[in-house]
Amino acid sequence: MPELTQNQIAKLSRVSQATVSRVLRGDPRVNEELRQRVLAVIEKHGYVPDARAQSLRSQRTGILGLVVHRSPRQLARDPFFSTLIAAIIEFAGKAGYHLCVDAARAVQSRRAIYEDLLRTRRVDGLILVEPQTRDERMPRLLEEGFPFVLIGRYEPIDAVYSVDNDNIGAGRMATEYLIRKGHRRIAYISGPRGLFVCEDRHAGYQQALKEAGLCYAPELVIWGDFSEEHGYRTMTRLLSQSAPPTAIVAVDDLVAIGALRAAKERGMSIPQQLAVIGFNDSPFCQYVDPPLSSVAVDIRALAQMATEVLIRQIEEREVPQRRYIVPCHLVERASA
Repeated sequence: MPELTQNQIAKLSRVSQATVSRVLRGDPRVNEELRQRVLAVIEKHGYVPDARAQSLRSQRTGILGLVVHRSPRQLARDPFFSTLIAAIIEFAGKAGYHLCVDAARAVQSRRAIYEDLLRTRRVDGLILVEPQTRDERMPRLLEEGFPFVLIGRYEPIDAVYSVDNDNIGAGRMATEYLIRKGHRRIAYISGPRGLFVCEDRHAGYQQALKEAGLCYAPELVIWGDFSEEHGYRTMTRLLSQSAPPTAIVAVDDLVAIGALRAAKERGMSIPQQLAVIGFNDSPFCQYVDPPLSSVAVDIRALAQMATEVLIRQIEEREVPQRRYIVPCHLVERASA
C-alpha cells in the first residue's frame, strides 16, 4: 500500500487535516478523543512523517540543540550528563523533536559552535547548561531572539527562561547535616570557579557554617573540576594539613568518589574518621564502599521541564513563568 498522506489520515480518522497536523506536532490543545483516533490510524498504517516537508511547511527543523562543556572523554564518564541527555532525548521524542548534542571544552570552539547554530539555524532552539557568572551566550541569544532555556541560574533571574535546583539550599542542606553529626572542620571540594552551580553550593556551605557559629577556613575550600582525579588529589592535599577536615562536601559524586578513594588508601575509616557527601545521587552511589551519601537532584524532572519550556517557545505557546525550581533532598548512606 502506498504511504499515506495527512489528508488520507484525516479521512480515515474522521477529523480535519489541521487536526492531524496538530497531533503530529504534539499540540496539547487537541481533544484527547480525536488525538487517539488519529494515533490509532497512524499506528495501524505505520505512517512516518516526512521530516523535510514538515520543515519546509513550518520553517522548523524539529531538532533541539545541546552544547556540553566537556570533552568526549569526560562526557563518557559523567553520570549526570548521561542521565540528562537520555531524558531530554526521551521527552523531546514524545513531542516529535530530536536532539543534537555538541561537546566542546575550549572557549573558542564553544563560541564557534554557537555562532554556527545561530547562522545556520540547524536547530530550532537550545538547552544551555553550566552557566557562568559572566556568560556571553545569553546576551547573544537574547539579541538574536533565538529560543533557549537554561538549566541553571542567570542574573538577573527573570532575564531568561530557566530550570534549576536551589543549589544554595542544597549546599546548605549537606553542610547542616554534617554539622548535626558533630563535625566542625568541614571542607568543600568544588568544581570550577565562575560556574553558578559551584558558586551557589559554596554559598550554601558558607551560610550553614555561619549559622552554626563556625569559622570559614579558606584552606578547606579547593576549586578544580568535576573529575574523580580532582577529588583524589584534593583529598590527599587536605589530609596533609596539620588540622585536616573530618568531613567533606563534594560538588558532585565523581569528586566525592575520588575523595573517598584517597582517604581509604590512607587507611581512614569512613565515616568514623571522615564523612563524605556528594551531589546528584548517581546510580553508582549505592554500590561504592561504603555507599555514598548524596544530595539527590531530580535530573529527569530538570530535563522534562527544560524540554517543555523550550518547545513552548519554539511553537510560540505561552510559558507560564520564567524560572522553575526542582526540589532536591539528601539521601543518607554509610559514607556520612
